[in-house]
Amino acid sequence: MVRRSSFALAAALSTVALTTTAAVSFTGHDGDAASPVSAEPAVQPTAVAITSAVVTDPEVRSASQKADAVLTDAEYVAREGDLSAKDRKQLRAATDDLRTVLAQARAAGTAVGTRQTGAASRNSDRAPLAERATDVAATAEADNAAAPAATRPTNLAGAATGVTPIIEQTAVDLPIFSTPLADQVELNPEAEAADEETSDTVDTAEVSVTTAAPSADRIAKATTSLQRLITRTDGDAVVSVKAGPTPEEIAAARKAVLEARAARAARSAERAALRARKEAAARAAEAKAMAEAAKGYGNGQIPSSVLCDLSWVPGEQLRCDAAAALEDLNGAFRAAFGRNLGVADGYRSYADQVAVAASRGALAAVPGTSNHGLGQAVDLSGGIESFGSAEYSWMAANAGKYGWEHPAWAEPGGSKPEPWHWEYGTTY
Repeated sequence: MVRRSSFALAAALSTVALTTTAAVSFTGHDGDAASPVSAEPAVQPTAVAITSAVVTDPEVRSASQKADAVLTDAEYVAREGDLSAKDRKQLRAATDDLRTVLAQARAAGTAVGTRQTGAASRNSDRAPLAERATDVAATAEADNAAAPAATRPTNLAGAATGVTPIIEQTAVDLPIFSTPLADQVELNPEAEAADEETSDTVDTAEVSVTTAAPSADRIAKATTSLQRLITRTDGDAVVSVKAGPTPEEIAAARKAVLEARAARAARSAERAALRARKEAAARAAEAKAMAEAAKGYGNGQIPSSVLCDLSWVPGEQLRCDAAAALEDLNGAFRAAFGRNLGVADGYRSYADQVAVAASRGALAAVPGTSNHGLGQAVDLSGGIESFGSAEYSWMAANAGKYGWEHPAWAEPGGSKPEPWHWEYGTTY
């Protein structure tokens, strides 16, 4: 028996329909004109669309959600927990194991869920090859048994002339002819076997993926294993939670900060004062050396190279020890009055003494005898030049602290009252 596929059967039915239509005759009763009878078209095979839909197992989905929550806890514990190296290693291993299980479960669900319809197994769409062969054979035998014996269409000419046919027949009684086209459309056994093998391979792959997917119980076991590492005996968490500071502790900490800041400021001020003292001592030593050098020269004959300038009065010089002392006195005066001392005259050379004596007469010292010629006297201004002024009173109270004095002869009852004249380190 020749086996035919469903396609071959459809082609055979189409051929029979065409042949029957061509061979149908017009029949009549009692000499009436016959009416044409058309054969019903052959039934075409209907294509059935197969949609692959995979629904995730609710138990697996629930177990996966719990596993995700535990993984989040594990990440926090690994990052913030007070763990030993051993505990941390075990926690990471359990975390990796659970992640692997979840990845396998989700990969298996994705592989089946996104499977293309065209690649789906056709085992669910058609019967096995052997069963289909048997069904086709049974259908063919049933058709042959139901069909009447083949009859030659000799009544075509009689129908054309209106003669009553010898054998009365209707369209439904017409035989089905076996045509070469129907006989030639046969199934290719090798192609059918290859197609069946491909379908079985795809089905096997799907079964393997489904079998490899971890179960809800497997996910739950991995989750429980990780959860045990996160917790300790009696459910104590591994994470060390430290209580915040109390108000007393905050106040103590603030006080400690302020005290530390004050201590640093004190140390800084002490260092600055020490530097200032050292610098002052160095300047004093240098000034003393320069003063000793100036003593080697006569009155009004001291060169500028062994004298020192006043920082706030350009062009005025004094013996270096007197200049250093006046710098300190000026600082104190500026702190009290917000301005520098007014200096009208400092060191006078012999020529300058002669000029002053010529202009002032008896009020000026004899040239070569003035303390201005030694670089140890100044004439001040800015209020100090008036007895009873605030500036003069301040000088009278504070100048001696820095080595500067107002000579007795220059006092209000002296031989030559001069409130502006002040001297450094002189003796009479």
